[in-house]
Amino acid sequence: MGRQSKSGESPVDVAFRKIKEMMYRHELVPGQKLLYQELAKKLGMSITPVIQALNRLQLLEIVYSERNKGYYVGEADPVEATELITAREALETFLVPEIVRNLDEEKLRGIESAMKEHGKALSAPQHRRFLMINDTNFHLKIIECAGNRVIHTFCGHIFERIYLKYRPEYMRDQRLNEAAQEHRLIFEALKARDEKRATRLIRRHIRRGKDHLVGSLWQDRRIELKNPPYLPSPGGM
Repeated sequence: MGRQSKSGESPVDVAFRKIKEMMYRHELVPGQKLLYQELAKKLGMSITPVIQALNRLQLLEIVYSERNKGYYVGEADPVEATELITAREALETFLVPEIVRNLDEEKLRGIESAMKEHGKALSAPQHRRFLMINDTNFHLKIIECAGNRVIHTFCGHIFERIYLKYRPEYMRDQRLNEAAQEHRLIFEALKARDEKRATRLIRRHIRRGKDHLVGSLWQDRRIELKNPPYLPSPGGM
């Protein structure tokens, strides 16, 4: 068993976290083959914890493997994305009454800070990548206020299964700006302790995001069907 770092993380924990960070930064992209020898070299560790981290990511359905071929970053599927976002909507809206009851000034400052970080990412050079992280942080900061660690962890997994397998280039600028404005409205409703309005705004925000994300995935599928990869004819080159 590997030694733990000063932070209490094992080598497998470190590899698991850093590989996910590389996915968020789009250093590893959906569909890409994961060469564990190269990953081990880049992370400055042995191959064993890297393989164990990839196995853990596979259990979370972020990575998949093919027999005798190796590991690959998963690719977002429109049906799976629909189901994940529907589950997320149910959980987030269910928690709103508890979130509102638990709100205090410190929690509101945390939510506001996450909201502002998301807004800053709109003007960052590689903003789409940072927006995925900051959007996750904003919503998880709200969910955290409910005090339910199980749902908080589960929602974190939902975000990862959506975003780590979704290509940032699919995001349209118009929707990104709309999402930032919707975050502001959600924050204002929570600050006013308006439970009904917060629930309505969160539901609308998630559904609009789902329409955009799932729509982009279906559009990509249609493009693939219209332009299948070239296959040589049986008779020649």
